[in-house]
Amino acid sequence: MLIFALLFVALAVVGALVGLGDFGHPIHAQSLQSYGWGLTVNAVALAVFCMLVGRGRLRH
Repeated sequence: MLIFALLFVALAVVGALVGLGDFGHPIHAQSLQSYGWGLTVNAVALAVFCMLVGRGRLRH
């Protein structure tokens, strides 16, 4: 689960870079920033979930 959490953290960083406009380019003059922030929010939520599930498995 730790591997998945790290993967989602990396996706969150990429999403934040897209959201800030530092990574990627517009497609037909449409901004990708909302997609970047959406990716960031979802990736952070999944990373936290993976960490909590992994933590629960270590306790049992």
